[in-house]
Amino acid sequence: MTSVTVTEYETRLYWQGDRGAVLTSDRAPPVPIGIPLGESHGPDDGRWAPEALLVGAVEGRTLLAFLERAREADVPVLFYQSCAVARVVAGPGQTPHLTDLIVRPHVAVATDTDAEVVRLIFSELPAHCFPSSVIRITPRIEPVVETWHARVPPPLPAAGLPHGALNVVSS
Repeated sequence: MTSVTVTEYETRLYWQGDRGAVLTSDRAPPVPIGIPLGESHGPDDGRWAPEALLVGAVEGRTLLAFLERAREADVPVLFYQSCAVARVVAGPGQTPHLTDLIVRPHVAVATDTDAEVVRLIFSELPAHCFPSSVIRITPRIEPVVETWHARVPPPLPAAGLPHGALNVVSS
């Protein structure tokens, strides 16, 4: 017998008049949203553009999928930080649309071998976690992968650092 897992994500949107709304979920705090597609800026009142939420969702999915694959490959991750950008293009007589979705993770691992595994994971990640049925734009992932070699220094005199202090060298 084949086992199928179905996960549902439910949100509710409450319009607050004008161009404002609040997005809610049973599992997360409310998120104020606004700013229509194609507007590069809006009121500085803490509202998120739906497109920014999409970019954040893709960035978050990239992190979680990467961490899962790194754990499966027994690659300890020392550092992870990322930024992401989506481009919306609009022209005369043209509906605004997303043209690019780029996630730029910056990752550090302990060995050159781990760094190669991480690069391979990132090269396979777009197809792995973003099937075309979910999103029409395949996110481009442009990782920066560093190797942070850790070494234990020789014992120091009593006035120096404690024995066993860790030095980190970036390459």
